[in-house]
Amino acid sequence: MDEAGSSVPAVREAMPIRLPPELADPLLALAADVLDDLESVWIANTNRLRQLTRDVEDSDGEERGFGLTLDHPDVARLAALVEALDKAQQDATKNLTKRLKSHPLAPWLKAQKGVGDKQAARLLASIGDPYMRPEMRFEDGTVEPARPRRVSELWAYCGYHVMNFPAGQLTTDTHLVSASGGKTGHLDQSRSDTHASGVGVAPKRARGQRANWSSTAKMRAYLIAESTMKQLKRTCPADEERGYATHTDGCECSRYRKVYDAAREKYVDAIHHAECVRCGPKGKPAPVGSDLSRKHKQARALRIVSKELLKDLWREARRIHLGEEETT
Repeated sequence: MDEAGSSVPAVREAMPIRLPPELADPLLALAADVLDDLESVWIANTNRLRQLTRDVEDSDGEERGFGLTLDHPDVARLAALVEALDKAQQDATKNLTKRLKSHPLAPWLKAQKGVGDKQAARLLASIGDPYMRPEMRFEDGTVEPARPRRVSELWAYCGYHVMNFPAGQLTTDTHLVSASGGKTGHLDQSRSDTHASGVGVAPKRARGQRANWSSTAKMRAYLIAESTMKQLKRTCPADEERGYATHTDGCECSRYRKVYDAAREKYVDAIHHAECVRCGPKGKPAPVGSDLSRKHKQARALRIVSKELLKDLWREARRIHLGEEETT
């Protein structure tokens, strides 16, 4: 009871609650899905139109096109449909990039050289929140609540984890191993994906097998990595033979281009520690101890760039969640 003898409890002063930022934007994901759908339909019908009007021989000497022209009424109708789909695709792209502008991560993404709005929005749509792992529901009915995830878990979700094999083991069965390095699991398992010994191998998809990482997120990160590689200033000479550029102090090249060149230099004399299907002829993988091909070195470097980009995105998302001041 209070001094006046009343049994009514005292009113407690309301404390403001800091709500977590919404980094997983469902409307951004929806806009990205719409663009994906329109692109797929546009590509399919563009190929049909090309086949209808094609009048040249293939490399084997066979002529498989129909050789029709736009004067044909059916061809003209298809051409008009393709044009309309192209316009719809452009409108969907504008809608997606407009939605990105209101995202908390948009200012950071805008500041990264070589990271375009369209691909950045698609990457975010495929990831959701780079820092927070969403609630997970499993077939046995158990539920794991949403929680912060480590950067290694984000890499695993995007297919940039590493799986371990005994030295010399063939890597054709990589689809059997999960993103965490074990035989089972889900996209964001918390256990380590590497072991103390053996050969680290990047995972790959296999026909008829369901990958336990997001192939879309992996593709989007890789495409952005390829784009940032083009951000090279004339002041930094590129060695075409060795495959990387030498950067001058204080150059204005993209940070991720510098990461790429450092990786190319690192792998300039790299050899295979496991048999490699990528570098060998069909049915005969490149043996252990052989040199990596130029394309394999480039793929390794782009993989490193992709992981660096995801790590920086994770750091910025964490900064926003924790309410920290932006560093310069």
